Amino acid sequence: MAAADAQLSARPGIYALALYLDQHQQLRIGALGDFLFPAGYYLYVGSAWGPGGLRARVGRHLGGGSIQHWHIDYLRAVAEPCALWVAPEAADECAWAMQLLALPEARIVAPRFGASDCDCPAHLVLLEKDPLNASLLLQAQYLQLRLPG
Repeated sequence: MAAADAQLSARPGIYALALYLDQHQQLRIGALGDFLFPAGYYLYVGSAWGPGGLRARVGRHLGGGSIQHWHIDYLRAVAEPCALWVAPEAADECAWAMQLLALPEARIVAPRFGASDCDCPAHLVLLEKDPLNASLLLQAQYLQLRLPG
C-alpha cells in the first residue's frame, strides 16, 4: 500500500475505494444497524477535505485500524482494498455515488451507508461484476492496489 500512499495527493478531493469481500458477512454498521454483506466487490465513495487531504483519508482506509469512526471502517475491517479512483480538487462525491448506483449491476446492501450528510440512497454499492478498470470513473486517476484473492 506504500506505493499507493506515495501517489496520493495531500490536496483535498473525492475518491472511490473498491473493496473485495471474499465471503458473506453479517455486520453492524454503527447506528445504521445490522446488514448481511454478500461476497463481492464494493465501491465506496467519499471525500477528503480535512488536514492531509486524500493522502490522509484514503491512507487511513488502506491501513485499516481498530477505530471505527466512519461507516466504511466497519466493512474495511473484513474486506480488502483492491482499487482506488481519486480526483483531487473535485467536490461532488454524490455525483459519483449516483453514477455508480445507476450501473445495471449495482445493488445497495446497506441503505444510507456513507450518506448520513446528504440525500443519496447510499455511498456504497455492491457490484456483481469486477469493477477493476480505469474507465469506471473517467474523470478520476485510477490505482490498482492488489488483485483480490
